Amino acid sequence: MTFSLTFKHKKGVSEDVKDDSIVLEIKDIARGGSGVSRDASGRVVFVPKTAPGDRVRVRIIEEEKKYAQGELLEILDSSPVRQKPRCPAFGSCGGCTWQHLPYELQWKTKSSGVQHALSRVKIELPSSFEEHPAERIWEYRNRVQLRGEGSRIGFHAAGSRDLVPVNRCDIARPEINSAWETLREEGSRLPKPYKVEVAVEETGAIRKVWNSRHGAAGFRQIHDDQNAKLRNWIANTITSDPQRVLFDLFGGSGNLSLGLAARFAEIHCVDFSAPSVRPEGVPSHFHFHRAGVGEWLARTRNRVFPCAGRSAILDPPREGLADRFSEIEEAICRMNVDELVAVGCDPDAWARDVSRFIRRSWRLKAVALFDFFPQTPHIESAALLVR
Repeated sequence: MTFSLTFKHKKGVSEDVKDDSIVLEIKDIARGGSGVSRDASGRVVFVPKTAPGDRVRVRIIEEEKKYAQGELLEILDSSPVRQKPRCPAFGSCGGCTWQHLPYELQWKTKSSGVQHALSRVKIELPSSFEEHPAERIWEYRNRVQLRGEGSRIGFHAAGSRDLVPVNRCDIARPEINSAWETLREEGSRLPKPYKVEVAVEETGAIRKVWNSRHGAAGFRQIHDDQNAKLRNWIANTITSDPQRVLFDLFGGSGNLSLGLAARFAEIHCVDFSAPSVRPEGVPSHFHFHRAGVGEWLARTRNRVFPCAGRSAILDPPREGLADRFSEIEEAICRMNVDELVAVGCDPDAWARDVSRFIRRSWRLKAVALFDFFPQTPHIESAALLVR
């Protein structure tokens, strides 16, 4: 079977394009999302939107010493594992780059990718290793950011700001898709291009924020079912003792710690985005601190906390602790933290942080993986470490 894919700037494959192209067989999927092949010289070539078993025509668009990036021009023979993408905007929209892969292969690639990231920093999997793939792989996102101009509304194209108009999003919650035409009508009355963040509140209500900074609608994990699994894993893994103190660092609005309030003497949730006013119903021993984690740890350096046992949850941004690692690790040791849960959404950054804790005499006891982002290469990882 031979057919061509249509992208934003080309339809079909011209003879001129074929002159500087090569034909490859895709052998595997990289954890970053691209198909993997080798050219005639043996060099690794990464090709997005391909599947293992595809025979494809590719143009090399970027070259390094040991690998190259290819652009998919044409599928000459389709892999038996390839499936038809559910969304008609697949290939032009910048999201959902794995809709052409069956979910079982998506999850296998994600899980093996995390395990490879750990092996690269010489970490063996602990005996407690859990995998939590998603049951809900479509219509799961509880928030999206849409772009529009006039009556055209949709998402940015991959790698550009070109608008890809769509009539729905197949990974967005049904409540968001039900509001699509209303959003289009409201946007068409605006005098210039716009963006709108649309979120489904926990009550099921729709919240819309127009032309504001990113995240103005507030942060919440986008897959509620998977978020519940992560919360349950932490609740079942971390020490439960009403004589202990819990520090939820980079904790946002307490997503991972509010449900633990009855199990600790004190909880301190620290983040730039922490609520400035205590939300209704939050117990008095649960404290929000609207500050940077490093700043707050320095400020509380000599503070005496009431209990001997201390636990911590660390859920830093995508880049992990990075150059703040030593500062934060030394601070939590001074505060007598003896167990921590490290959460991360980038396998390499997360594995690097875990390895640095181990080199500083922490012991890895458990690892769990969670799929918050079906149809994409992203994965959430969590580790329990004790000192």
